[in-house]
Amino acid sequence: MTRGVLVIAGIIALSGCVQNEDSGRALSLRLLTAGESLDKPVQASEFAPHPGARPGSSRFSGRLRLHTGDKVDHFLLLFDELGLIRPEAPGLDSLPEFDFEFVQHDDLLIPMETGPVVNKHPWWELVLGTGRVWAEDDDAGWTRAGLPFALKERREDCTHNGLMTFLFRDSGEVSEVAFQITSQTCRYLQFDMSGLLAAEYVPGNVDGADETIATVVANRKSRIPTRPLSAMAELYPGAKSSAFGSVDEIDPSTMSLYGFLIDDYHFVSECRTPYGLYPYCDEMAVPSYSTAKSVVAGFGLMLLEAQYPGAAGAYISDLVPECGDGWEDVTIEHALDMTTGHFDLPDMHGDEDAAITSAFFLGDHREKIDTACKAFPRKADPGTHLSYHTWDTYLAGVAMTNFLRERRGPDADFFDDLVVDMLWEPLGLSRMAAETRRTYDAMRQPYAGFGLTLLRDDIAKLARFIGPLDGRLDNEPVLDRRLFDAIKQRVPEDRGLVAELETIRYNNGFRSFDVSSYLGCDEPAWVVVLSGFGGIIVAIMPNDTAYYYISDGDRYRYLSAVRESHRLRPMCS
Repeated sequence: MTRGVLVIAGIIALSGCVQNEDSGRALSLRLLTAGESLDKPVQASEFAPHPGARPGSSRFSGRLRLHTGDKVDHFLLLFDELGLIRPEAPGLDSLPEFDFEFVQHDDLLIPMETGPVVNKHPWWELVLGTGRVWAEDDDAGWTRAGLPFALKERREDCTHNGLMTFLFRDSGEVSEVAFQITSQTCRYLQFDMSGLLAAEYVPGNVDGADETIATVVANRKSRIPTRPLSAMAELYPGAKSSAFGSVDEIDPSTMSLYGFLIDDYHFVSECRTPYGLYPYCDEMAVPSYSTAKSVVAGFGLMLLEAQYPGAAGAYISDLVPECGDGWEDVTIEHALDMTTGHFDLPDMHGDEDAAITSAFFLGDHREKIDTACKAFPRKADPGTHLSYHTWDTYLAGVAMTNFLRERRGPDADFFDDLVVDMLWEPLGLSRMAAETRRTYDAMRQPYAGFGLTLLRDDIAKLARFIGPLDGRLDNEPVLDRRLFDAIKQRVPEDRGLVAELETIRYNNGFRSFDVSSYLGCDEPAWVVVLSGFGGIIVAIMPNDTAYYYISDGDRYRYLSAVRESHRLRPMCS
């Protein structure tokens, strides 16, 4: 289809309505149906209902295809630290194939797939959130839809959030689709992109629609109710909500979102972009990076050990044939702790920053396992030296997969069968969280050490599970208690090794940070910390509160939030 050639019966007859466009919408009926261009981003509010919006007369059910092969109208590179934009690697400024089914429930526009969706695009995978459907007086009887989406970097975790909007009718008529990307969580690559794309809408019944709708509705009902951080003082007099944005420590422009949990309240930030507030903040897709080391690999081993006692002590060489000499006494728990004794540089983060690691991060299973098993010599006894190796976490995931397959058959998968089935679903995490980055080959091995895509409610539920719920569901433990208690520093003989500071320990995929000296406590006060590349923090405090932020400014500062939480509810024993 040529861009802008649409079957729009009756538009000319309704020209009086078309000309009367006083709503102030930049993405007006005329713009979306006249084959124009979107050569710069507009205010984010253009992609959501305006005041006075009402239910639409049409309902969306069917397949939406976009002609993404067309050149986008606008691409502005803002930051490219790694020099990714280069002639020999084109395509970064284009969208991947878009051909998806959607269903409508009330005013929700629900994608049948959320993603990240694997495809052949050299750079991007698509992530789709739940949008809205509505009508406005100036749209001449058309129904309008808005959709949050994101581009996620192929094989990596960088996430660039965008918005789409279009008009449609039950008959299958559809306008062009306006889109823009102006918000990202990516340390090394940032850009603006916008355009109008020709579209096709094929209405019809969608297989599995009822089940998908039920899943989405159940998730939304289970979400922890949110309140704006600005309203915190109404419930906690004297509370300084600004402490929970780390505004004195982190550039606010690098923040995607943040929040604070206390009692049954989830106080949340707005999701700011250079073009106003992101209107689907609850649906904003954010990356996990190394927080997955904690909640995928860490919880995975705790679940495996609870099902099969002794699994944590199983030897890598027995489970991963590629790991030969020097691995006979290295256990899965050693790999999760990153204390395999295999390293090159003695500094904790030295090896991770070396050029040799590119084969691991960019390769499929063979390259990843070769790095993990063969790239670094044996220099210490297992359990005695901490070297931060994402490939060690990947190795732990491979060993857990093989351990489980020996007991449940060749199709067993530690992420799907343990993490999702036994934990994500009971916790009520989103469909988005139920997908993880996997290798592109036939192995489809979960990355384990990064690769989750989360909503902020997912982060809040995971923090609540670690903190107030203390690793229990319906007051029953689901994780191995020794491994779980160790991350909360309740096992004196298993505190983990010293990490970045003397007061920080790394154990079972988690950091624990003793903040007693900062708070004036006489006894240790351990904060459990999940940390991710670029500036991601989830801090679960011993007073059953939690603070998190998702940013890309490469800053890891949260003591102001810890101090304010302590002031509201003392952490000293």
